[in-house]
Amino acid sequence: MNSDDVEPSNGDAMTGDANLPERVGPVGESGGSETGIQDTSPLPAGNTREVASPSLVGSRLGDYQLLRKLGRGGMADVYAARQLSLGREVALKVLRPDLARDNDYIHRFRREARAAAKLNHPNIVQVYEVGNVDSVHYIAQELIDGENLRQTLDRNGVIGTEEAIEVLVGVASALEVAAEAGITHRDIKPENVMRNVRGIIKVADFGLARIGTDVDATQSNLTQVGLTMGTPRYMSPEQVQGKTVDTRSDLYSLGVTAYHLLAGRPPFEAEDSLALALMHLHETPIPLDRNRGRYNSDGEPDLPEWLIAVISHLMSKLPQDRFQSPSDLLDAIRNEAAVSSFGGLGVGTAAATIRLQRATDRTRKGLKRRSLAIVAAVLLPVVFGGMVWWLASAKPRKSVNDLLSPEVVTKADSVDKQYITAMYRNDEAAWRSVMEFFPMEDNATNAAYHAKATLQLARLFIGDGRLSEANVLLANLLQEANVDQVYQVLALAQRCQVLDKLNRTEEFAESRREFQTMYSELQDNNPTAQRLIDQTLPSEMRPTLGIDDT
Repeated sequence: MNSDDVEPSNGDAMTGDANLPERVGPVGESGGSETGIQDTSPLPAGNTREVASPSLVGSRLGDYQLLRKLGRGGMADVYAARQLSLGREVALKVLRPDLARDNDYIHRFRREARAAAKLNHPNIVQVYEVGNVDSVHYIAQELIDGENLRQTLDRNGVIGTEEAIEVLVGVASALEVAAEAGITHRDIKPENVMRNVRGIIKVADFGLARIGTDVDATQSNLTQVGLTMGTPRYMSPEQVQGKTVDTRSDLYSLGVTAYHLLAGRPPFEAEDSLALALMHLHETPIPLDRNRGRYNSDGEPDLPEWLIAVISHLMSKLPQDRFQSPSDLLDAIRNEAAVSSFGGLGVGTAAATIRLQRATDRTRKGLKRRSLAIVAAVLLPVVFGGMVWWLASAKPRKSVNDLLSPEVVTKADSVDKQYITAMYRNDEAAWRSVMEFFPMEDNATNAAYHAKATLQLARLFIGDGRLSEANVLLANLLQEANVDQVYQVLALAQRCQVLDKLNRTEEFAESRREFQTMYSELQDNNPTAQRLIDQTLPSEMRPTLGIDDT
């Protein structure tokens, strides 16, 4: 997704991930301070290419004298300007001329910007005015003398505990005011959070991310994923699914942002927007302290458990499992002891998971140290110790999720909620519950979720080395008459992988031929589904399946 990338106006080279807007380079004729102001608002549906706009530097737009260009984005050019009547510098976003011809878009642009202008808070970049002169539409807002948090991360590396608390409190305070006004940001990310020269956290583009809610009706639910609104790297699961979002979605994005700033990398990384979106729906991130990889003198992670628990709670897949409001988040941060008092699947469970994970890590480190001591002894203890270690390691260890998840899975109100529960747990009982509680014979929706749950369970079996069981699962799925062709192709791909590992040459060859036939049919009849399969299949499977890696 490149529609919201901001290009510097000074010709500096752009580097880094194409999915993320890069920093705006130094501004000012004498190489003055950097500014975090940039346009990260998404394009409306259907606009995929930027149209070059003539520079307005030196011209006057109503009460504003445009001084220098700060950057350009998918929606607007951004200038530093002087408001003549008040003698102050502002950031002026000027709507692109090609979008200015769309009356409906202009209406929403002005309506949302005016709503944002009502938000007055020290942690919010203030919108001063929305207007137009000779059909040139603009938004005048506070010019921040500072940089955004992505710039800070690139320049200084990961932040520490105190800085993380400042970011969480600053952004949550801004979200609290916005929620009271009925405004959802929808695009919280490091690029939209700035720190001015006095160290105050500022959230930019409130309300602007609401623009572009129209979605191409020809796309399927899996491919919509809100690609005209928000940034997939930080989007909540419900935003990915195109559902109605509220402030809890912003809190999820804040959790992902905090994770990124503390770990130096986001919880999910992929080469394209769709893959990222699906990871927010299906994947569990690496524990924050492990991804950060920083430890104190005692060998313990340098982040407090309560802070990791708060961020984990923010990134819960279900909105009802997160903090229900920015005020709740602020209360938890300001009262660190309250972290352990949350019940159910809240912060308390997250903190328990962290403690259990750390205890497991300490145990493994202890075992490693004891093994090294044995190596230093005589040959017989070495051999004996090695045999004991081999026998012990041959038994599969239960994961933290397994230890915390109950053996019995309760039935959810609907098949989609049952599937989300299974994604959260990712164990055999959970995946089988989707198939057992919601038989595929009942309706097409159940059939689709049954197929997806079977594929996920087969993947789990393959990862655990239970190849024969995975083969039986996939073979049974392929025998079902009401399974969509997309799931059949994916099942055949997985089965080829299994049969290849089991050295069942003839069955592998037959399944491979079936896969290639169905794959070719999709290329001809349903290229969108074929592209989705390409994005789903791991690259290492493609040679086995005989697919050209283009």
